[in-house]
Amino acid sequence: MTHKHKPVMVEWLDSCEPANNSDLEVADFPAPQVITSLGWLAKEEPDYIVVVSAIKVDDHVGISYDYAISIPRVSIMRVFDVEIAGDH
Repeated sequence: MTHKHKPVMVEWLDSCEPANNSDLEVADFPAPQVITSLGWLAKEEPDYIVVVSAIKVDDHVGISYDYAISIPRVSIMRVFDVEIAGDH
C-alpha cells in the first residue's frame, strides 16, 4: 500500500504573541510571522488546507498521519510543488 498525497512547501502568515503577554506597551506588540511548512497535502477545503509531516502506511491498518496542521487559505502566501528525487 502506498499513499498518493502531493509533497508541497507552503509559505503562510501566522499570528504571534509574546511569551510575556501582559502589561505590554505599543513597542512590545508582535508582528505576524511568516512560516514555511513542508510536507504532504493531505486535505483541501474551500477555506483551508491540511499539510502533514509524516505518513504511516500499514497494509493491515491503513494510512495514518502525524504532525497535521490546518492552514487557512487567507493566510497562505505561496504554495510550491516539491519534487522528491527518485520519485517518478
